[in-house]
Amino acid sequence: MSSKMPRLMTQEARYGVRLGYILFPIEFRDLRQSLAKNGYELSAIGDLPAPPARIGFGGEIARKGEVRVICESDSGEIGTVGRTLQGAHASFDELSSIIQTELGVNLHENVRFYWMISHYKADSGKMPYKEICKTGNGKFIKEFSEILGENVSAFSVRLSPAATIINQENWLDIAIEPDVINEKLYHIGVVFRNASREKTEEFAKNIEKNLIKLISTIEV
Repeated sequence: MSSKMPRLMTQEARYGVRLGYILFPIEFRDLRQSLAKNGYELSAIGDLPAPPARIGFGGEIARKGEVRVICESDSGEIGTVGRTLQGAHASFDELSSIIQTELGVNLHENVRFYWMISHYKADSGKMPYKEICKTGNGKFIKEFSEILGENVSAFSVRLSPAATIINQENWLDIAIEPDVINEKLYHIGVVFRNASREKTEEFAKNIEKNLIKLISTIEV
């Protein structure tokens, strides 16, 4: 393994849930009022139709400090965006508590799946493109080079569950590649979704130390 422990720097993290209702169970006006009551700064919107008309909504709803609340009523998703995964997760727990207390809606009932998305840069002291190219299958890289008439190499490592398809509720996608701006850094993108709250929380708890292990394994 690399003699220098890779250092992770979080760029952005998202944490939330997709609910299983046909109609999104939270009314837009009520959600905004509840967030404002609990110290959130509401995002600007245009004129709203008069009640009882329901409003479809999407995007940023409110923010508190660096944390943003996002929601897509059509797909039934609601979550938070933060600078760190731990912060986004803690803010989602706070959001869930507010909605339960103020609106009587439990975000942990009738769940299709929980989701988390995070992006990192990582510094290991090595050149990522030199390390990642070692992971390519030599036979295929040789054949690809012959087909293209160019000497090519593997540019990224991408991991997903074996023998599964993308369009399912339980999914994992980790991409590790050189950062396009700074070639001395890795860029890592992580997508995880699962119907189990416990599995999602466990994955989020361990993902950053596991990413360090993955990079160290690449750099053997």
